[in-house]
Amino acid sequence: MNYITLITYSILLTINSLTHIKPNLCINCKYFIPDIHSDKFGKCSLFPKKDSKITFLVSGIYEDEYYFCSTSRNVNEMCGEEGKYYKEKE
Repeated sequence: MNYITLITYSILLTINSLTHIKPNLCINCKYFIPDIHSDKFGKCSLFPKKDSKITFLVSGIYEDEYYFCSTSRNVNEMCGEEGKYYKEKE
C-alpha cells in the first residue's frame, strides 16, 4: 500500500513541476537594454519617457531615454508584475 501511495505522489509531483510557470524576467526580454555597470539598472526599450530627447550640446547627439525595468514592472499600466509585454529574446 505504501508503494502505491509513493508512486502516486511521485507522479503528481512530476506533473506539478511540469506545469510550474517560468517568470518573465526582464533580462531575458528582447526589450531589455543592459546597463554597462550592472543588470540591476537595465532599461526597457518598450517604454521611452515622454519628451525623452536629450540633447548633448557637446556632441550634438539626440538619444531616447527609457524607464528602468524595475519601474515598468512596478506600474500596471506598463508591463506590470506579470510582464504583460514580455517577448523572449531570439
